[in-house]
Amino acid sequence: MSRKKIKIITSFVKRYRLPVIATGIVGSVVIIIGLFFVPKFYPFWPNVGLDGVAISINRHNPLLLLAIGNSHFGSGRVYDIKKAEKAYIEAIKLDPNLFEPHYQLGRIHFINGKFSSALAEMDTVLHLDPEFKHAYYLRGLVYGYQGNLDNAIIGFEEFIKRDDVNWAGYNDLAWVYFKKGDYVKVKEVAGKGLERGAGSPWLNNMYGTALMNLGERKEAKKYFEVALQIAEAMKPADWGGSYPGNNPVIYQQGLEETKNVIRHNLALVASD
Repeated sequence: MSRKKIKIITSFVKRYRLPVIATGIVGSVVIIIGLFFVPKFYPFWPNVGLDGVAISINRHNPLLLLAIGNSHFGSGRVYDIKKAEKAYIEAIKLDPNLFEPHYQLGRIHFINGKFSSALAEMDTVLHLDPEFKHAYYLRGLVYGYQGNLDNAIIGFEEFIKRDDVNWAGYNDLAWVYFKKGDYVKVKEVAGKGLERGAGSPWLNNMYGTALMNLGERKEAKKYFEVALQIAEAMKPADWGGSYPGNNPVIYQQGLEETKNVIRHNLALVASD
């Protein structure tokens, strides 16, 4: 709260000589309202249904809107992708040069299948911050789902250049090579990923898939078994951690589908 607003309230109390108890109430109100201007509390308000109040009190604050959007988009307790999208759009209106709302809005477009809009937001993000690695990752995903596999490879390779220790980049790059039918490259890339994330069921399954398609079925079976063992020990929240931004209500279904894919692959090599 601005000093001017606090001064007005204080002057009001003095002018009308309110009782001490009234002064205490006003002071408490000032403190409570002041909390809406403290950045560390921004993500808290959506969790208690006060995001609308926060926006009304702390107007024209793009960082507040960004935090509210993030809270509704997986980081808080109340998932609401429409509210998140609205918050990001309003944040961009207030500060078009803040790259995070563009990135988050692009992720929402991707989830909603609006691939061209997602790519447009990533173009904006990389114009504002050419080293923001996650924008390259999202580019890879979008191009991969579009079937533009060469550009998808470029996106994931640019991500890996900026984050060589993250196994997810290798997993999705291997996924693109799988879509191209280049199983030698799938094995190479997934193998590098396993050096960084041996506990990933997706990488173990991807590596096993490469081996299976290269005729190394017995070896593939070992990786499928490891993948299934890891997946069966996972909880829905563990699965959701690898798919940020998705509605938590689909975590259980997503985990079951992951396990079913691995079981299917294992069945293909079960007789070996």
